[in-house]
Amino acid sequence: MTHTEATDKARQLLSTESEGAVWLAMIDTSEFLNLSGVARKYFDRSGNWLQQRLHGYKVNGKPATFKPTELQQLSQALRHMAQVLTTSADNIDKTTHNS
Repeated sequence: MTHTEATDKARQLLSTESEGAVWLAMIDTSEFLNLSGVARKYFDRSGNWLQQRLHGYKVNGKPATFKPTELQQLSQALRHMAQVLTTSADNIDKTTHNS
């Protein structure tokens, strides 16, 4: 099995569980997404709060996890960011075509 095949298989397995799907989303966006900004804007929490949940750090003796409502908030936040990025790109395209 090649590295690419192994990566694809790991992605398939991870995407079937919410924790894995969150990890994949964060890996895919980590180069351009500011997690502290996401935590503040969409959860009114600190970057540390988001990191605790992403990594399962212990908080009050238990691993921190996302509640179902927080998972929904995160997916809505990613959709909102995608919409903002698409609109911004479209606006740039419009000005480029008018030049």
